[in-house]
Amino acid sequence: MSSADFEAVATVNADELHELMAQIEAHPDVLEVLPEETQHQAAVDLLAARNMVYKADIWTWLRDCVLTIDEASQAASPWPDRAYLRELFTFIDEHKMVVIPKSRRMMVTWAVAAWCVHKARYFPNYAIFVQSETEDKAAYVIDKRCAFIEDNLTPEALRRTYSSIRTTKGAIGRMTYRDTRSYLWGIPQGGDVLRTYTPSVLFMDEADFQPEGHQALTAALPAAEKGAKLILVSSSNGPSGVVAGVCKEVGFLKWGS
Repeated sequence: MSSADFEAVATVNADELHELMAQIEAHPDVLEVLPEETQHQAAVDLLAARNMVYKADIWTWLRDCVLTIDEASQAASPWPDRAYLRELFTFIDEHKMVVIPKSRRMMVTWAVAAWCVHKARYFPNYAIFVQSETEDKAAYVIDKRCAFIEDNLTPEALRRTYSSIRTTKGAIGRMTYRDTRSYLWGIPQGGDVLRTYTPSVLFMDEADFQPEGHQALTAALPAAEKGAKLILVSSSNGPSGVVAGVCKEVGFLKWGS
């Protein structure tokens, strides 16, 4: 491997990137033989190549860089290689309105939060609203999912700078990326915020546990008609919720708790 190998690094695909990274890991001294200026440029080029690949391929970004945490054990672990999660990301990308009935331990909230982070950090001017029953519950997703993902990306050089606004209880309730100016904002149930601001993405987490879920959806529909994406996620809470109503319409009448 020589300096010439790094000159075209910005054009690699995911497989080529992984091959190059494996070569560097197997032979770390390869950079040491290069002039210092070339070493620095090689590191910059490799980082740029990784970001180019990761922007285009969320699954490669997740598998290479993203950690999750199990609250029960407080153990961090790499993003799991589960086929249904990979299919979920494809489905979210391909549809403007996505309704996901979930059961526990399937990592659906983690997955949608990660999708939102990927969108905000790589694409400009996205207004991404994460809605839950209360501001505190919405802030939990922003703080313990979205901010956790960004703050723990590996390697550290890939982490991006964001400003944050905290709730009165100290959790991160809003994060805005400096480079893209895209933001993620945790909001309480209901349509008040959605009638005031226009979302690019509305992620309603545990939608069927929001008594004002129907009002929120009604308030978001004008934005959806203009191209905003709506993502509704919930575990089961009886027949009256937003997700339950959609499931009934399509003949899906029962899912796990």
